[in-house]
This record gives sequence, C-alpha cells and structure tokens, in this order.
Amino acid sequence: MIVPFIDSVTATSVYLNPDFVMSLRPDPADPHRVTIIKLKDGETLRVIGEHTEVAEKLVLIPAV
Repeated sequence: MIVPFIDSVTATSVYLNPDFVMSLRPDPADPHRVTIIKLKDGETLRVIGEHTEVAEKLVLIPAV
C-alpha cells in the first residue's frame, strides 16, 4: 500500500509505504499543520497534515 502526502517544504507529492515509517510527530514550528515523518532509512520528511490525521492515513492508529 502506498499513501500520498504533500511535502510541506516543496509542495510536491510524496508517496509513502507505511511499512517504512519509523515514527511521526508534530512539527514544533507548525504542530497543527505539519507532521515530521522519520523513515527506517533515516530520512526525515515534513508533510502537510496534523499528526493524528497523518497517522490515520498511514493506518498506524485506528480512526476514531
């Protein structure tokens, strides 16, 4: 499964395989709009979306 997001820095599409996501957290600079995603290879991405919304899209937590 591949999940589309928008990179908050470049405003381009980013496609992620949830199996490669190691962690995600709110971006301290804009916690209600941007989420920092760390991948297993060490790469860090900033995508548009509040962290719970991003987690739901990645199916890391169940939707409420």
